[in-house]
Amino acid sequence: MEEKILSQEEIDALLAGLAEGKIETEPEKKVDAGEVKPFDFRNYTISARLRIPGLEVISEQLIRSLRMHISTILREAIDIHSLPLYMERFKDFLNRIPVPTSIHIFKLEPLKGQSLLVIDSTLAFLFIERFLGGERKHVKVEGREFTSIEQKLIKKVVNIIFNELEKAWRNIIPVKAKYIRGEVNPQFARVLMPEETVIVTGYNIELEAISGKILFCYSLNTLQPFKEKLYSPYQFEEYVDLTWKKSLERYVLSSEIDLSAILGKTIITLEDLLNLEEGDVIVLDKKIEEPVEIYVEGVPKILGKLGVFKNRMAVQVQKFLTLEEEENIKKEGS
Repeated sequence: MEEKILSQEEIDALLAGLAEGKIETEPEKKVDAGEVKPFDFRNYTISARLRIPGLEVISEQLIRSLRMHISTILREAIDIHSLPLYMERFKDFLNRIPVPTSIHIFKLEPLKGQSLLVIDSTLAFLFIERFLGGERKHVKVEGREFTSIEQKLIKKVVNIIFNELEKAWRNIIPVKAKYIRGEVNPQFARVLMPEETVIVTGYNIELEAISGKILFCYSLNTLQPFKEKLYSPYQFEEYVDLTWKKSLERYVLSSEIDLSAILGKTIITLEDLLNLEEGDVIVLDKKIEEPVEIYVEGVPKILGKLGVFKNRMAVQVQKFLTLEEEENIKKEGS
């Protein structure tokens, strides 16, 4: 078959038609409607990170307290930080838990429903090792259930965590952690419906050569009645401020201050000072029955009466000075 060659005029006409859109570059494709498939709501997967200010406050408080307690148990410093909060179905959460794992079912009263505390088997066996006096840096995770003695040792850690959890929740919702039972297989920890939505919070604990996680799993229905307190940014700032204020208050109240009672004052010459001998009497500007001034960190604050208590000199508080009286004493002293 003879090949047809386009002339220059035909080529120019073809290019002009393409530029103006008069010639289609490719034929229109027909798309088959195909078969419409129904969506199976039972087999979908949800997993979403989220922010719940109230739970973040609880996490920060737990980090501070657990760092101290767990470091004491393990007899070495640890690094602990919170993991992102996320939401998923309960069955998806259980499917990610390996066997064996130290799982503890509990209830936060008065909240409804049950919750889970999950401790990595690596951490669980490390706690057991240290409770029994071991010093190994590497812990072998054994594919077996915990013995009754091991369960009791782990329960000590769980009780500490629950105690600190109650304190962390206190500023938001006063709760009491009620222990129900422990499991090692997630299939026996089905305390919620498989499709129920749960909120998961957690902490990653790192030592020199070992790391593991501690997770809390709460039902969304459990937290729902308190969503305004948990989700409100205002509440979040309020809880942080309250925590900071309490910490500052404890620090200030435990501070030591200098307290001194001034018996009296007088002015003498340098010659008299140089001529002082043992037994000489210095006459002060106060009479014996007059109250003495008590200074707090160098500032006059109290008037008191001199006396003796348990064979030691003492001062009985008689009056707290007003600001005006403080200023007058300062002027007299200057």
